[in-house]
Amino acid sequence: MSAEQAEMEKIRMSRAKISADESRRWREDGVTCLRGVFDQSWMEILETGFENALNNPSVLSKDYARDGKGSFFTDHGMHRRVDELHDFIFKSPAAEIAASLMASDAVNLIDDHLLLKEPGTDNLTYWHQDQPYFNFAGEDFVSLWIPIDQVDENNGTMKFVRGSHLWGKQFHPVRIGLGEIVEEAENFDGLAPDIDGHPDDYDILSWNLTPGDCFAFHGKMLHAAFANSTGHKRRRALSLRLTGNDIVWHLNSYAPTERDQPNLLQGGPITCDEYPEIWP
Repeated sequence: MSAEQAEMEKIRMSRAKISADESRRWREDGVTCLRGVFDQSWMEILETGFENALNNPSVLSKDYARDGKGSFFTDHGMHRRVDELHDFIFKSPAAEIAASLMASDAVNLIDDHLLLKEPGTDNLTYWHQDQPYFNFAGEDFVSLWIPIDQVDENNGTMKFVRGSHLWGKQFHPVRIGLGEIVEEAENFDGLAPDIDGHPDDYDILSWNLTPGDCFAFHGKMLHAAFANSTGHKRRRALSLRLTGNDIVWHLNSYAPTERDQPNLLQGGPITCDEYPEIWP
């Protein structure tokens, strides 16, 4: 075994294992909170890559902040241009966590999404699902939301409607920092319900996280996030969208995050340069 192969094997063996109960919660509740699955060395790599990405934004970047109040900055596709984020996505426990949750033989990377809410940013992240933003069909779709900072209700942790991934609906994509419909499209099931207006009607889950923790939630799970109302606490996070065995290419009438349309067959496999297989 070469030195490079030995190092890769060491990385693989150090990856986190997910319990059957955590996988069950992901499938039944739609979300599970995973504690301490990324060690300090991986979090340092993630933080370095995050700051490098902030200093080198892409054409896909946006800032949703209103009237210059703080910054709600987002960007996509950093693994193609930031070495530390490429290493984190391809070599950290992230892909095996997804494989374990989905009981999948392989994992594809669909999207990497940088999310920053600076102190004093009053933008909410509005209720939405992740999967309607992409051209896929199937159930093996997991989002990992990995914070670099401690997060709570005051600086922008997430919240989820338990079981909403089982409703059999895909709601209109919205601009997550503004709540506006991106574009009308016939293949969606209307607007997401007014959850904040009727919170007692829903079983809402939320947790505080520390660096090394993450949320893992289903692609059809309704979720949102609080504003950052603090005067001093940043909220930096990386969100990874990862898919497994049963996901196939399904061209929607509109999928707002698609950048390049790969030459894929309707109902066929998705592995290509745009959506690489990253595990095993």
